[in-house]
Amino acid sequence: MKAIVLAAGLGTRMGPLAASRPKCLVELAGAALLDHQLAVYKHFGVDVTVMAGAYPEQIQAGRDVRVVVNPAYTTGNMVATLRFSLPVVSRSEPVLVAYGDIVFSREVLGTMLAASRDIDVAVDTRWRRLWELRMEDPTTDCESLRLEGERIIDIGARVRSVDEVQGQYIGLLRFAPGVLHALFERFDLRVAQDARYWNTSMTAFLQDLIRDGVAIHAVPIASGWLEADNAEDLRRYTEAHAAGTLADLWSPAA
Repeated sequence: MKAIVLAAGLGTRMGPLAASRPKCLVELAGAALLDHQLAVYKHFGVDVTVMAGAYPEQIQAGRDVRVVVNPAYTTGNMVATLRFSLPVVSRSEPVLVAYGDIVFSREVLGTMLAASRDIDVAVDTRWRRLWELRMEDPTTDCESLRLEGERIIDIGARVRSVDEVQGQYIGLLRFAPGVLHALFERFDLRVAQDARYWNTSMTAFLQDLIRDGVAIHAVPIASGWLEADNAEDLRRYTEAHAAGTLADLWSPAA
Protein backbone atom coordinates (compact mmCIF):
# COMPACT_ATOMS: atom_id res chain seq x y z
CA MET A 1 0.00 0.00 0.00
CA LYS A 2 1.14 3.52 -0.79
CA ALA A 3 0.15 6.84 0.75
CA ILE A 4 0.25 10.37 -0.63
CA VAL A 5 0.61 13.10 1.99
CA LEU A 6 -0.58 16.50 0.75
CA ALA A 7 1.78 19.00 2.34
CA ALA A 8 2.31 21.73 -0.28
CA GLY A 9 0.25 24.45 1.38
CA LEU A 10 1.83 27.69 2.55
CA GLY A 11 0.58 27.28 6.13
CA THR A 12 -0.29 30.95 6.52
CA ARG A 13 -2.86 30.24 9.27
CA MET A 14 -0.02 28.94 11.45
CA GLY A 15 1.57 32.40 11.44
CA PRO A 16 5.20 32.53 12.62
CA LEU A 17 5.17 28.80 13.44
CA ALA A 18 5.29 28.01 9.72
CA ALA A 19 7.04 31.14 8.46
CA SER A 20 10.25 29.31 7.54
CA ARG A 21 9.19 25.67 7.40
CA PRO A 22 6.37 23.58 5.94
CA LYS A 23 3.20 23.41 8.01
CA CYS A 24 3.58 19.63 8.31
CA LEU A 25 6.81 20.15 10.27
CA VAL A 26 5.18 22.21 13.02
CA GLU A 27 5.55 20.23 16.24
CA LEU A 28 2.89 18.75 18.48
CA ALA A 29 3.52 16.52 21.50
CA GLY A 30 7.26 16.38 20.88
CA ALA A 31 7.32 15.61 17.15
CA ALA A 32 6.45 17.16 13.79
CA LEU A 33 2.93 16.53 12.51
CA LEU A 34 4.43 14.65 9.57
CA ASP A 35 6.53 12.44 11.84
CA HIS A 36 3.43 11.40 13.78
CA GLN A 37 1.88 10.29 10.49
CA LEU A 38 5.05 8.54 9.34
CA ALA A 39 5.24 6.52 12.57
CA VAL A 40 1.76 5.15 11.92
CA TYR A 41 2.49 4.39 8.26
CA LYS A 42 5.68 2.59 9.25
CA HIS A 43 3.76 0.33 11.62
CA PHE A 44 1.70 -0.93 8.68
CA GLY A 45 4.52 -0.96 6.13
CA VAL A 46 2.97 1.79 4.00
CA ASP A 47 5.23 3.44 1.40
CA VAL A 48 4.92 7.24 1.61
CA THR A 49 5.23 10.08 -0.90
CA VAL A 50 5.01 13.61 0.45
CA MET A 51 3.77 16.29 -1.94
CA ALA A 52 5.74 19.38 -0.94
CA GLY A 53 5.69 23.06 -1.72
CA ALA A 54 8.23 25.38 -0.11
CA TYR A 55 11.21 23.93 1.79
CA PRO A 56 11.10 20.38 0.36
CA GLU A 57 14.63 19.76 1.64
CA GLN A 58 13.37 20.16 5.22
CA ILE A 59 10.76 17.46 4.63
CA GLN A 60 13.33 15.11 3.10
CA ALA A 61 15.99 15.61 5.79
CA GLY A 62 16.42 12.39 7.79
CA ARG A 63 13.17 10.84 6.56
CA ASP A 64 12.74 7.70 4.47
CA VAL A 65 10.08 9.14 2.17
CA ARG A 66 9.80 10.19 -1.44
CA VAL A 67 9.34 13.94 -1.75
CA VAL A 68 7.71 15.36 -4.89
CA VAL A 69 7.41 19.12 -5.33
CA ASN A 70 4.16 20.62 -6.56
CA PRO A 71 5.51 23.15 -9.09
CA ALA A 72 2.38 25.29 -8.68
CA TYR A 73 2.15 25.17 -4.89
CA THR A 74 1.39 28.88 -4.61
CA THR A 75 -1.82 28.34 -6.60
CA GLY A 76 -4.50 25.70 -6.31
CA ASN A 77 -4.95 23.64 -3.18
CA MET A 78 -5.27 20.00 -2.07
CA VAL A 79 -6.92 18.79 -5.29
CA ALA A 80 -4.32 20.48 -7.50
CA THR A 81 -1.50 19.08 -5.36
CA LEU A 82 -3.00 15.61 -5.61
CA ARG A 83 -3.17 16.06 -9.41
CA PHE A 84 0.61 16.48 -9.48
CA SER A 85 1.07 13.20 -7.59
CA LEU A 86 -0.39 11.05 -10.39
CA PRO A 87 2.99 10.15 -11.98
CA VAL A 88 3.96 8.31 -8.80
CA VAL A 89 0.55 6.70 -8.20
CA SER A 90 0.24 3.16 -9.52
CA ARG A 91 -2.92 2.18 -11.41
CA SER A 92 -2.59 -1.38 -10.11
CA GLU A 93 -2.85 -0.89 -6.35
CA PRO A 94 -4.96 1.15 -3.93
CA VAL A 95 -3.65 4.43 -2.57
CA LEU A 96 -4.24 6.39 0.63
CA VAL A 97 -4.39 10.19 0.56
CA ALA A 98 -3.92 12.26 3.72
CA TYR A 99 -3.72 15.95 4.49
CA GLY A 100 -0.35 16.97 5.89
CA ASP A 101 -1.81 18.90 8.83
CA ILE A 102 -3.57 15.97 10.49
CA VAL A 103 -2.43 13.24 12.85
CA PHE A 104 -4.20 9.95 13.46
CA SER A 105 -3.93 6.76 15.43
CA ARG A 106 -3.01 3.27 14.26
CA GLU A 107 -6.62 2.28 14.76
CA VAL A 108 -7.81 4.97 12.34
CA LEU A 109 -5.30 3.97 9.67
CA GLY A 110 -6.01 0.28 10.19
CA THR A 111 -9.69 0.94 9.60
CA MET A 112 -8.92 2.74 6.35
CA LEU A 113 -6.57 -0.02 5.19
CA ALA A 114 -9.39 -2.50 5.64
CA ALA A 115 -11.77 -0.49 3.43
CA SER A 116 -12.43 -1.87 -0.03
CA ARG A 117 -14.76 0.35 -2.06
CA ASP A 118 -13.71 2.55 -4.99
CA ILE A 119 -13.66 5.72 -2.88
CA ASP A 120 -13.57 5.53 0.91
CA VAL A 121 -13.54 8.61 3.12
CA ALA A 122 -12.81 8.61 6.85
CA VAL A 123 -15.65 10.26 8.77
CA ASP A 124 -15.50 11.07 12.47
CA THR A 125 -18.86 10.31 14.04
CA ARG A 126 -17.73 11.75 17.40
CA TRP A 127 -16.53 15.02 15.90
CA ARG A 128 -18.16 17.31 18.47
CA ARG A 129 -15.66 16.40 21.20
CA LEU A 130 -12.79 17.62 19.03
CA TRP A 131 -14.64 20.72 17.82
CA GLU A 132 -15.45 21.66 21.42
CA LEU A 133 -11.73 21.58 22.20
CA ARG A 134 -10.83 23.60 19.11
CA MET A 135 -13.36 26.42 19.38
CA GLU A 136 -15.82 28.11 21.69
CA ASP A 137 -18.82 27.39 19.44
CA PRO A 138 -18.32 24.08 17.62
CA THR A 139 -21.10 24.85 15.15
CA THR A 140 -19.31 27.87 13.64
CA ASP A 141 -16.73 25.86 11.66
CA CYS A 142 -18.36 22.51 10.93
CA GLU A 143 -19.41 21.46 7.46
CA SER A 144 -22.30 19.37 6.22
CA LEU A 145 -21.95 15.63 5.93
CA ARG A 146 -25.07 13.56 5.30
CA LEU A 147 -25.32 9.84 4.62
CA GLU A 148 -27.70 7.40 2.99
CA GLY A 149 -26.58 4.11 4.40
CA GLU A 150 -22.82 4.14 3.97
CA ARG A 151 -22.84 6.51 0.99
CA ILE A 152 -22.07 10.18 1.43
CA ILE A 153 -24.74 12.29 -0.26
CA ASP A 154 -23.70 15.75 0.91
CA ILE A 155 -20.32 17.09 2.05
CA GLY A 156 -18.55 20.36 2.64
CA ALA A 157 -21.38 22.92 2.72
CA ARG A 158 -21.88 25.52 5.42
CA VAL A 159 -24.54 24.48 7.91
CA ARG A 160 -27.18 26.28 9.93
CA SER A 161 -27.83 23.35 12.24
CA VAL A 162 -25.80 20.41 13.53
CA ASP A 163 -28.71 18.28 12.36
CA GLU A 164 -27.06 18.50 8.94
CA VAL A 165 -23.87 16.95 10.33
CA GLN A 166 -23.68 13.18 10.73
CA GLY A 167 -19.92 13.27 11.00
CA GLN A 168 -16.92 15.29 9.92
CA TYR A 169 -14.55 14.70 7.04
CA ILE A 170 -11.01 14.36 8.45
CA GLY A 171 -8.81 14.62 5.35
CA LEU A 172 -8.02 10.91 4.97
CA LEU A 173 -9.17 8.97 1.90
CA ARG A 174 -8.56 5.66 0.13
CA PHE A 175 -8.90 5.04 -3.59
CA ALA A 176 -9.09 1.63 -5.29
CA PRO A 177 -6.63 0.78 -8.09
CA GLY A 178 -6.97 3.11 -11.08
CA VAL A 179 -9.75 5.20 -9.54
CA LEU A 180 -7.68 8.30 -8.83
CA HIS A 181 -6.50 8.54 -12.44
CA ALA A 182 -10.08 8.19 -13.67
CA LEU A 183 -11.29 10.93 -11.33
CA PHE A 184 -8.65 13.32 -12.54
CA GLU A 185 -9.75 12.78 -16.11
CA ARG A 186 -13.03 14.32 -14.93
CA PHE A 187 -11.12 17.06 -13.11
CA ASP A 188 -9.06 17.92 -16.20
CA LEU A 189 -12.21 18.19 -18.30
CA ARG A 190 -13.74 20.61 -15.80
CA VAL A 191 -10.57 22.71 -15.72
CA ALA A 192 -10.56 22.81 -19.53
CA GLN A 193 -14.12 24.15 -19.40
CA ASP A 194 -13.42 26.64 -16.61
CA ALA A 195 -9.86 27.38 -15.47
CA ARG A 196 -11.15 28.53 -12.09
CA TYR A 197 -11.94 24.90 -11.25
CA TRP A 198 -8.20 24.39 -10.69
CA ASN A 199 -8.74 26.03 -7.31
CA THR A 200 -11.64 23.85 -6.21
CA SER A 201 -11.46 22.41 -2.71
CA MET A 202 -11.35 18.70 -1.99
CA THR A 203 -14.83 18.61 -0.48
CA ALA A 204 -16.25 20.62 -3.41
CA PHE A 205 -14.64 18.12 -5.80
CA LEU A 206 -16.13 15.21 -3.86
CA GLN A 207 -19.56 16.88 -3.88
CA ASP A 208 -19.35 17.37 -7.65
CA LEU A 209 -18.54 13.67 -8.05
CA ILE A 210 -21.54 12.80 -5.88
CA ARG A 211 -23.77 14.94 -8.10
CA ASP A 212 -22.39 13.05 -11.10
CA GLY A 213 -23.51 9.78 -9.51
CA VAL A 214 -20.11 8.59 -8.29
CA ALA A 215 -20.42 6.47 -5.14
CA ILE A 216 -18.37 7.81 -2.24
CA HIS A 217 -18.50 5.74 0.94
CA ALA A 218 -17.97 6.80 4.54
CA VAL A 219 -15.62 4.85 6.78
CA PRO A 220 -16.78 5.72 10.30
CA ILE A 221 -14.23 6.36 13.03
CA ALA A 222 -14.73 7.60 16.59
CA SER A 223 -12.04 10.18 17.42
CA GLY A 224 -8.38 9.10 17.17
CA TRP A 225 -7.25 12.08 15.09
CA LEU A 226 -6.58 15.83 15.19
CA GLU A 227 -6.45 18.60 12.61
CA ALA A 228 -3.90 21.36 13.22
CA ASP A 229 -5.40 23.96 10.93
CA ASN A 230 -4.03 27.03 12.67
CA ALA A 231 -1.93 28.30 15.55
CA GLU A 232 -4.91 28.36 17.92
CA ASP A 233 -5.57 24.66 17.28
CA LEU A 234 -1.96 23.92 18.12
CA ARG A 235 -2.07 26.02 21.29
CA ARG A 236 -5.18 24.25 22.55
CA TYR A 237 -3.79 20.79 21.74
CA THR A 238 -0.52 21.59 23.48
CA GLU A 239 -2.36 22.71 26.61
CA ALA A 240 -4.56 19.60 26.56
CA HIS A 241 -1.53 17.36 26.10
CA ALA A 242 0.22 18.99 29.06
CA ALA A 243 -2.92 18.49 31.15
CA GLY A 244 -3.22 14.86 30.12
CA THR A 245 -6.61 15.30 28.48
CA LEU A 246 -5.58 15.11 24.82
CA ALA A 247 -5.35 11.33 25.07
CA ASP A 248 -9.15 11.23 25.11
CA LEU A 249 -8.97 12.24 21.44
CA TRP A 250 -5.53 11.13 20.19
CA SER A 251 -2.23 9.87 21.57
CA PRO A 252 1.12 10.20 19.77
CA ALA A 253 2.75 7.16 18.26
CA ALA A 254 5.92 9.02 17.17
